[in-house]
Amino acid sequence: MNITHHFDVRANQRGIRKDLIDLTLDLGDFDGDKITLTSKIIDAEMKDLQRRMKLLSEARKKGGVVVIAEGDNLITTYRQSSFNAKLAKNN
Repeated sequence: MNITHHFDVRANQRGIRKDLIDLTLDLGDFDGDKITLTSKIIDAEMKDLQRRMKLLSEARKKGGVVVIAEGDNLITTYRQSSFNAKLAKNN
């Protein structure tokens, strides 16, 4: 998107950084020519990020997770740190 001089001046006057503008463009609700990032959207996004952080923490405790797939079929899964190349080679 092109930034007009007016937009640039107003954003600077109001202390709205470019990364906040990008966030609004990414997550905001479109209503005609207006894009709004509401508290409701922010709260939902923060809740989702907290959930993802919890899942990432769980995956980290397991040393990582591996999923083996073939096409659309999920074949098996295991902890990344549990794989032993020597044992796999002997079979």
